[in-house]
Amino acid sequence: MHFQHLLVPVDFSEPSLRALRLAVKLARHGRARLTLLHVIPPQVTAIAADVPGWSAFDPELLVRYQQELETTSKYDLSKRGKEEIPEDVAWSAEVVTGIVDASIVEVARERGCDLVVMGTVGRTGLPHLLLGSVAERVMARATVPVLVTH
Repeated sequence: MHFQHLLVPVDFSEPSLRALRLAVKLARHGRARLTLLHVIPPQVTAIAADVPGWSAFDPELLVRYQQELETTSKYDLSKRGKEEIPEDVAWSAEVVTGIVDASIVEVARERGCDLVVMGTVGRTGLPHLLLGSVAERVMARATVPVLVTH
């Protein structure tokens, strides 16, 4: 099977970076392009309301916080891409805010990706039961194949 456009969700964890490295190998082999995606959960903005100096009643501060978070995330994602992806692989970096699994599925569909390559922490037992697995939810909802690494 030949893939042309791989989506690689990156949360900067070691499993996501291993998935990125695998995606680079797949992209080089098949001359595919990569889209690196970092999703900022909406709860991050809500948490900011509890940080001293931020107020839930001042939407301007929350908007500025969100913009700073997006800018920092885009910089970090681009930096990681430059470190991990060789020059002969076409790639782009994108940061969105939203529910993580839903955003991954939506971006894959909107960008015409034909494979999602993502890492998983591999929780088991009670932590898995309580927190679930983003990878499992993506696999359940995605309309394209999902390759999950650990």
